[in-house]
Amino acid sequence: MYSKRLLTLFSALLLGSVLWAQDIHFTQYYMSPMTLNPAMTGRFEGTARIGGIYRDQWSSVLNDPYRTPSAWVDAPIIRGFRKRDWIGVGFMLYQDKAGSAALSHGAAKLGATYHLALDKNGSAVLSVGGHYGGEQRKIDINRLQFGDGFNPSGDYIQTQSMDNGRVLGNAKYKDIDLGVVFSSRLNKKMDFNIGFSMFHITRPNYSLLSGVGAGPNPAPQQGFSKLPRRSVFHGQFNMELTDKWSFNPTFLFQTMNGNDEIIVQGMAGYLFNQERGIVLNMGVGYRLSDAVNVLLGMKVKDLTVGLAYDINTSGLRTATNYRGGFEIAANYIIKIYKPAVIRPKVLCPRF
Repeated sequence: MYSKRLLTLFSALLLGSVLWAQDIHFTQYYMSPMTLNPAMTGRFEGTARIGGIYRDQWSSVLNDPYRTPSAWVDAPIIRGFRKRDWIGVGFMLYQDKAGSAALSHGAAKLGATYHLALDKNGSAVLSVGGHYGGEQRKIDINRLQFGDGFNPSGDYIQTQSMDNGRVLGNAKYKDIDLGVVFSSRLNKKMDFNIGFSMFHITRPNYSLLSGVGAGPNPAPQQGFSKLPRRSVFHGQFNMELTDKWSFNPTFLFQTMNGNDEIIVQGMAGYLFNQERGIVLNMGVGYRLSDAVNVLLGMKVKDLTVGLAYDINTSGLRTATNYRGGFEIAANYIIKIYKPAVIRPKVLCPRF
């Protein structure tokens, strides 16, 4: 019984490590700009941008797989200190949930970015921004069962377990993320951007364990630890090959608590209908030691949609039958321009 209790507590202590390893991330990382880098906020031409992305991961091996929805809205709101500078603001939501006990990680954050033009034409821009908001780690304690809670008949009696009440329902904390992006247009057909971001700057303390239990000698508060920072380095290169074809390679490297992720992708675009602004996108990518990414998408004027499917190539491929994660994403840029005021001209005839 004592060994079972130790195993239970050890598993609970690992909850934080599980959450660290599954911090928010997407295969279509450039389709989710605010979770990629806070400095991407308001970095587009238009009035406002709304978008969302949904990821389903490990449904082939888990009854309760990782499900990650996210939504955001951002806008370039005002001009900066100089004529070609501007300020962007945004708001985003996301939630990551998995497991039979509904272990989840959610956040609601506000973002702001200053976009600094580095030349007179505004072809080179340095963007510096940040997020601030609340995050929550949560678990459904009513779904938890401990070994010493089962009676000889095999029925579970929650109050019988010495670990009953040891796990808290949720942990809330405030967090700050920062980022920087440099973008430049090389010529009429080529441009690129490269960026660095860091999440959980303040390394907030949190725990899903308490010292309250049913036993005669409940242990003191346990499991408190600082959330590790997550560092992200990313880049994108865009080029027009012909009047019909374009090519967009990207890369991402991120690390958190010793867990690294490296992704390289290449997306080709085909101008299907110029009058309607329809572009078909297709590409492939590779997440090192984990999965091949199949990418599909379409752009219709200011609406962009994307699909991604991960073909698992890691040691889990036998169990997953090569099935990894699925994603669907979309964003739409709203353009509202004030019509020009045309003053009527009065012609005075000559006599």
